[in-house]
Amino acid sequence: MEKVKILKTEITPVTASELKAKIGSLLVGAHQRKIGKVNTEFLLRALSVDMFCDTLNNCDYNIADGKGVLWAAKYLSLPLTTIPFLRQIQSIWQMVYSGASLIFYPKYCRKPIPANIPGIDALYLMLEAAEDAGEGVYFFGAEEGVLPKAIKELRKKLPKLKVSGFHHGFDYKDKEIVADINKSKAKLLIVAMGSPKQEYWIRDNLDKLETVRVAVGEGGSLDRIANPSEKAPKWMQQASLEWLWRLFTGKNRTGEPGKRAKSRLGRIWNAVPVFIFNVVKFKLGDREIRN
Repeated sequence: MEKVKILKTEITPVTASELKAKIGSLLVGAHQRKIGKVNTEFLLRALSVDMFCDTLNNCDYNIADGKGVLWAAKYLSLPLTTIPFLRQIQSIWQMVYSGASLIFYPKYCRKPIPANIPGIDALYLMLEAAEDAGEGVYFFGAEEGVLPKAIKELRKKLPKLKVSGFHHGFDYKDKEIVADINKSKAKLLIVAMGSPKQEYWIRDNLDKLETVRVAVGEGGSLDRIANPSEKAPKWMQQASLEWLWRLFTGKNRTGEPGKRAKSRLGRIWNAVPVFIFNVVKFKLGDREIRN
């Protein structure tokens, strides 16, 4: 499957059904595969951090996590005139109408990448594939109190899911985690430690895991699954506005909304206007990241 390059990162153009089928075949295969779930923040970080860029591009499959990724792929695929003084005007116009299409005509941005597969959706697809194949999954990461809650919620939808083991992402030693995963004989490994820590951990440890066939960096999906009452309304999810819901309803670990909301606001600033600005600059030939 030919990959699509966005800025410096290669993305696998795959639909949800294709992803599930692929995971199912990989779980019973002979080789180990790394899967990355790439959003606009990842693309921006990979543009300036070579080690992170190399780590993503060494994944076997990078899934588009967010409509902004689809937009960037489409926008960068649009040709520009060779007339110097018209290039900037054309690039701005392309940015406007391709961006507007995400709302008014979403199909326009489904080429060259056919689908946006949000983080939680991708997680469920992988777990469904593991359930169908009868293979075990190991969860590594998140907070100590989160994992049992998340697994309990997951089993409501996937009652036959084989959870081979789990361990939180704090106060651990790599050797002990590797030994526990090997003991579990899990085929699917979910690493939820936040980025880029989770991607680097998979890179450094996957070859030590004897039975794991698929490893994926999961981010914060388990936290949201563990607290279903905090989930955004369905219409906001369908409109890709779940980030906005989390911005104004999220709380930090002490139960206070302040610092976490401020952090999310900064992330949104980087993930939307800063990202768009850098994609336009990149298209015009300026490869230096601007904050």
